[in-house]
Amino acid sequence: MVNLSKVLVITVKKVVFLLVALLCCVKFAKGQNNQFAFATGAAIDVSNFQWSIAGNLEGKSPNILSELVFKKITSLGFYFDGTYKPLKYLELNGYYQRNDVVSGNGTDADYQNDNRTNVSYKEPFSSNKGQLEIFGAGGNFYFLCKGNLKFKSGISYVSTTQNFQILNADFGNLNSTYSAKWQSARLLAGGSYKVIERLSVWGSLSYSLIKYSSKANWNLIEIFRHPVSFEQHATGYGAEGEIGLNYMFNSLFTLTMSGDAGRRKIYKGIDRSYLQNNNQIVTRFNGSNDSYYGFKIGGSVAF
Repeated sequence: MVNLSKVLVITVKKVVFLLVALLCCVKFAKGQNNQFAFATGAAIDVSNFQWSIAGNLEGKSPNILSELVFKKITSLGFYFDGTYKPLKYLELNGYYQRNDVVSGNGTDADYQNDNRTNVSYKEPFSSNKGQLEIFGAGGNFYFLCKGNLKFKSGISYVSTTQNFQILNADFGNLNSTYSAKWQSARLLAGGSYKVIERLSVWGSLSYSLIKYSSKANWNLIEIFRHPVSFEQHATGYGAEGEIGLNYMFNSLFTLTMSGDAGRRKIYKGIDRSYLQNNNQIVTRFNGSNDSYYGFKIGGSVAF
């Protein structure tokens, strides 16, 4: 609860500062041709994430040796979105988001036999600290603009990093970390419709090809090296849908609200552990699954 209150206060301060700065831009934006648009506001995201490894490179002995499940990892933060339209039907975009985790939990389990049987270790843990960071850059082309309806398609690069912490009140010195990174080439199709003069609704669907990597520090396992105990590498795909509402107060300032949901599926890859004696253990990474949803509210200014 203390962590939630602290993060909430910090997030509110940052968002208020960004919105005030955005509103100040309105004063200097009059008379411009709206080639540029900047948006900022508050964001909340919830993630459910799972990964596992096998006992060897062939995926056997057993097929699931160790598995971690993170549940309802909730984070609060802010976002910043910039758009530049060099041509009437072309826009270039940049996006940044930073959240701090406020709540979440999970389970760490080890198995001796296939298919999660003969449990040798299983413990719950807390994961109420950590960070979520998203960076994106790309472009969209409006291929249909007819009346109140617009359609676009685009391509972008998106990098998402989620830093998980593994904590347990019964083990005060437990502070293990797992940092997952999804780097993706994203294809997007979207559209918007002006419902009335000031109100429009919009949505998009996207598909991503992903390069996945992770680093972990298992701080209580003495045989592992620190701060990097093991790494994982694989590829996969992602799919996401987003829908939002824009309310235009005037030609410069718009209130924005949106929600998104998606899934990232990572295939089999390599898990490489680093030991204190300088040896390495290589086994099969069974892949990971990440399902998430989020909500954003903020404002944008065009000039």
